[in-house]
Amino acid sequence: MTNNKQNLHFFLGGSDLEMEVIKTILEKEGVNYSDANLGWDNANVSSYRDEIEEVIKEGKTPVFVELRHDVEMPYNFIDVDHHNENANRPASVLQVADLLGLEKTRDMELIGANDSGYIPAMIKLGASDEEIARVRRRDRMAQGITEEQEKEAVRALNESTEVVDGVTVVRMKHSKTATVSDRLFDMNKPQNLLIFSDDGEINYYGDGKLCQMLQGNKIGQKPAPWDSSKMIDVFDNFGGWTGGSGLGKAGGSAYWGGYADFDKVQKFILNYYQSVKTKSALSKTDEGRG
Repeated sequence: MTNNKQNLHFFLGGSDLEMEVIKTILEKEGVNYSDANLGWDNANVSSYRDEIEEVIKEGKTPVFVELRHDVEMPYNFIDVDHHNENANRPASVLQVADLLGLEKTRDMELIGANDSGYIPAMIKLGASDEEIARVRRRDRMAQGITEEQEKEAVRALNESTEVVDGVTVVRMKHSKTATVSDRLFDMNKPQNLLIFSDDGEINYYGDGKLCQMLQGNKIGQKPAPWDSSKMIDVFDNFGGWTGGSGLGKAGGSAYWGGYADFDKVQKFILNYYQSVKTKSALSKTDEGRG
């Protein structure tokens, strides 16, 4: 579906490689946009409240790119996202291309695959090792990862890593987890990586069903701890954020991140895999009896 691009005004979410590429596309096409240089933790519609009102007064359609709906939404908005409940949609950069009626380039496809399903999704597109390395390097740079943080990841992998019941557990000072996940990725092994960071953030990469379970079901909203005037979703488990092409699928590739008790999260993950092993053993026993 294409739209008259002069009638659209884009509002950009958290900064990452995909968002940088989207910004470049909008600039090249001469499309109006607003960029508040948000992070993933504060990518909310409310961050643009005043600008949105002006755009609507001008008779234009606001397009929200990966922004949480934390306020009453305008009647005519367009939502561009592929995370959480939108995980079944194409990558945001591809949705933007469709909105503007643009031909999708190889770079768009790779960037979109990387954002939606990480390295496995790029491999599915037939990406070469060089293409994958280039996209991942650009992604880490877009996240603002420094050389010092790269070195800390190497230290953590050498000194603060253990494997517990098949789960690789890494503890490091910062939460720029791509510095670890990129280095440990192996296409021939299922990803099963749990990273604890000193800033309180937890990230898990692995089974899609488990990632969804870690977040839980949405059960309501509550005032945000950092701003009581803002509302955030409440879940019946650890909350946080999720994504990945295999989200919700047992054995699928996905990720979960959030802030919670380290020990409780690790116990939940280990219990999940123990349950999977038990069910598998019982199934084999039943087959033997049959």
